[in-house]
Amino acid sequence: MRDRAIEAVRILNEFVGDLVAGTMGLLHFESQAVVSTLNNKNTSLILRRMCISYLVITLSKWVELFERYKAVFPQDAKQACRGLEREIRRRNIRDFRNTVVGHVWDRNLKRPLSRSEVDARLARTFAGSEQDFLLWINNPNDNSFPKTVVSVCEHTRNRIMESFDLKAVDLFP
Repeated sequence: MRDRAIEAVRILNEFVGDLVAGTMGLLHFESQAVVSTLNNKNTSLILRRMCISYLVITLSKWVELFERYKAVFPQDAKQACRGLEREIRRRNIRDFRNTVVGHVWDRNLKRPLSRSEVDARLARTFAGSEQDFLLWINNPNDNSFPKTVVSVCEHTRNRIMESFDLKAVDLFP
């Protein structure tokens, strides 16, 4: 179990970095200072798509992490972890990854999705505004547990480390 705990901590640590980089990168790319330096609007859209895709991939991995490592999750984190897994499923984030981010061809429709179909799936993934989506993932002003995805990852990682008495040397030998 200790080896599984070390694996889970490493993965959660990567998730925190990926989620913070994706959300803050998107905020940075959309800031007026950056937008005004870009040559055209298309570059802005490409950077936005890149950040959202990266966030969707990381959130999709959460479901797999939960399924495979929940046995090492401390009891005080499990409810929030289960809630996060359910919210990711409710938002159809894995479906968005599978039909928009990861593939050009929709297997069910037997064709690529139209722009309006992609936008409809993105709206379902956002479950509100883009800003709400980003703050649900990472709120730099309030990442207190269990308000954001980042806080759930950090709390779970830290509690696993405490429960298994893990130190940095265990994680990065």
